[in-house]
Amino acid sequence: MSAITIEDIIEKWTKNLTSLLNNLYGFVSLIIVIGIIANILIPNIVFNILIIIIIIISGFFTFFMAQKTQALIREWHEEFSNPTQKLLQTIQMVSLQKLDLLPEEQLNSFTSESHLKLLEVARGILEHQRFIDQVVDNMFEMMFLLNQDGIIMKANKSACETTHFSQSDLIGQHIRKLFPHAESLVDYYLELEIQFTTQGFVRDVEVFVQTSEGELLPFSINGVKIESTTGVLLGYTMIAKNQAETVRLFNQVNKSNYELGRANEELAKRYDQIKKEIEEKEGQRRTLEMELATSQLVQKTFLPQIAPEHDKIDCAGTAIPAAFCGGDWWNTITLKDKFYVFIADVTGHGTASAMVTAAISGYFVSVKSKLFAGENLDVDDILSGFDTVLSSMGHSDVSYNMTCFSCVFDFEKKVIRFANAGHNFPLIVREDKKVETLIASGNRLGNIGATRIDNKVFEKKEIPLLGGEFILFYTDGLIENKNDKDEEYGKRRLRKFIEKNYTKASSEFISLLLQDSLEFYGAGKPLEDDITVVVTRIKQP
Repeated sequence: MSAITIEDIIEKWTKNLTSLLNNLYGFVSLIIVIGIIANILIPNIVFNILIIIIIIISGFFTFFMAQKTQALIREWHEEFSNPTQKLLQTIQMVSLQKLDLLPEEQLNSFTSESHLKLLEVARGILEHQRFIDQVVDNMFEMMFLLNQDGIIMKANKSACETTHFSQSDLIGQHIRKLFPHAESLVDYYLELEIQFTTQGFVRDVEVFVQTSEGELLPFSINGVKIESTTGVLLGYTMIAKNQAETVRLFNQVNKSNYELGRANEELAKRYDQIKKEIEEKEGQRRTLEMELATSQLVQKTFLPQIAPEHDKIDCAGTAIPAAFCGGDWWNTITLKDKFYVFIADVTGHGTASAMVTAAISGYFVSVKSKLFAGENLDVDDILSGFDTVLSSMGHSDVSYNMTCFSCVFDFEKKVIRFANAGHNFPLIVREDKKVETLIASGNRLGNIGATRIDNKVFEKKEIPLLGGEFILFYTDGLIENKNDKDEEYGKRRLRKFIEKNYTKASSEFISLLLQDSLEFYGAGKPLEDDITVVVTRIKQP
């Protein structure tokens, strides 16, 4: 298709109409000339005939010209009038945003380049308008388009969803429909001609919008006046921003501030509490460090550091404290024909028990000196001396007491003498390989409070010393410490272990016994009570 412009069409039809008019002018001129000549030269009869002929010829010419004119009109209609009507229809469809409703063959029937360009511009305008409508419809804020009188011409999707009115409910209604409780503000807003003239907009007018259910919502209104290029007022746009979320956030912030204040108070209290706990922990740490130092001193000073030696006895012993500073104590005295064994369990743990251990250790040194000097002190006499020392340490509010088992192997008289002050009975294995107990009665040593007994008597017993005897001295921590199932190691398990292992050397026996008992309690589980074990094996004569 060749490129044809509106100017080409106008030029073409101008030439055609000019030619038609020239032909008409020539025809009229010819008739006038012929008529004049005929009147002069030809008689009347001939003139009349000539006139008749001319009229006939004129009729044919007129008919021919009429046909020619009709053809020109049809061509004009086909080439200019129809496209113009189509263009007008297109413009109307553009105004209604329905350009895509035109039949495709009708859109393709344009032959004028100007029409095609105009159609392209119309399509661009339509797409731009649709884009703007989509943006407006998807705005979070409500948006209204009003005419000069405040009648709603268009409302976006947010406006309908917020007010619960449909498009049909809003369009054609006055904007006051949404502001029945703020008419003065609405009138003020709609009639601010002077303000709009000077600044062209209104900003942040606070109103309440009423929904279809009558609920009032807080909104901030902004408005812009719309004018034509000639300054004619076309209408207004209104944008309403919902303040309900702002109010909610404001209330939430106030609530958060209140909660934050409460949290700060709690934090301050917790800080003071943690500070106090830290101070307490620090005090406990210092106490534990002191107890550790005391325990180390007790272990090094008051308990044997090497295995006792005697040519007729294999002896070994050890103590495992439950706290840093334990309350168990043991020791031995070696003479030429005698070997003394002492084991004790001081009530409690920590520094207080260390004081008791120090006291009895001090008296034990005195006993040891007397025995070396040849003084005759028997097992019950030694327990009485311990009792005097501990009883003198206590008073009405504080008591210091302990259990103790005192034993001597008398190789000259070939007997084992022993006395007990409330301690666990040692276990002995002799030639018959049966596990038996060394039983003797007696109260605990020291000031025992309301049940204090003065002038205590400790039962003294003796059994034959035949050689080969195995004796286990222990404190109650060995059998009373519990595992995670709240089960004690117990005497029965201890007896079975002795029956199985008593033939081993004293140090090896102790090592195996501690391994078995600690595994029973649980690896890494803290002990509830001290464990002290002393083993003596009488060598065969």
